[in-house]
This record gives sequence, C-alpha cells and structure tokens, in this order.
Amino acid sequence: MDFDKDKFKNVLHFIIYKCGFKNTVGRTVLHKLLYFSDFNYYKEFNQSITNESYIKKERGPVPIHFEMAIEELVDENKISLGKRRLPCGKIMNRYFSLKGPEMDFKKEELIVINKVIKKLSHMNGMQIGEYSLRDVPVKKTEADEIIDYDLVFFRKSNNHDKVYVKIS
Repeated sequence: MDFDKDKFKNVLHFIIYKCGFKNTVGRTVLHKLLYFSDFNYYKEFNQSITNESYIKKERGPVPIHFEMAIEELVDENKISLGKRRLPCGKIMNRYFSLKGPEMDFKKEELIVINKVIKKLSHMNGMQIGEYSLRDVPVKKTEADEIIDYDLVFFRKSNNHDKVYVKIS
C-alpha cells in the first residue's frame, strides 16, 4: 500500500472542516478520527482510504504524516492553527478550516468518515485516547510499532463497546 498524500490531506482537511470548531477537537482527537476512518473503512472494504501508517503511542494511534500534512495545509491557506489553554494548564493545538475541502471522496468513504465524526468527535483528547487504546488493532500492537491494518479483522462486530462503525 502506497501512502496517498493528497487523499490524506483531503481527509484531514475534511475532518477539520466538519468539526475543528468543537472545543474538544485538537491534535489528539484528529489523530484518532483519522485512524478510525482508515481502519473502519479497511474493515468494510479491505482497503484504507489514505494508506497512512499509524504508530501506537502512549495515548493511542498517531498518523506518521500528520505534521507534514498540517504544514502543507497551512502553507496552502486551507487551514489555520490556534492554541487553547485547557483547565489543567496544558495547551491544546486547534485547527480551523479557512475554505471548503476538496471533495474527491467515494460515497462509501464519506459515509465512513462522517459516521466516525458523529460517533467520536464529541470526546476530548483523553477520552478518545483511552477509547482508541481499547481497539483491537491498537491493543495487539507494541508501543512505537506500526499498527497492522489486518488486525482490524480481530474486532468483534457484536462487541457492546463498538469502536467499529458498520455501514448500513
């Protein structure tokens, strides 16, 4: 699978466009929304949307090309960056869309991405990080290792705490 930089940037921009205005959505939440979009799509269609690689970190999966994509989207004047001080004293990175994203998505990709946004974007960074750590592909991966997409097939589809979002 070759990484699709343009598609990754478009998915990232779309997610920022759809939910960057939410106070809970910062870098950590974006990492997880990208991860679940790619992995949920892979479970359904046996391919990733972006072919991005995700590394297991202490707070869950992190896309390896995130910083590069953010820098390029800023340089292209598609998004802007902001900061917000959290009650705990930490600084949260914020991202805001300056224009609409390029909509070069398949219908099925949009369905998956939108379902992930709807189900998870209300969580803050700590909540979604803990949530992602319970996902089977993440649980089965060692720290600082690349998460294997095929591990998504070990998810239980009838799990009461469904991480996977089924397309109807």
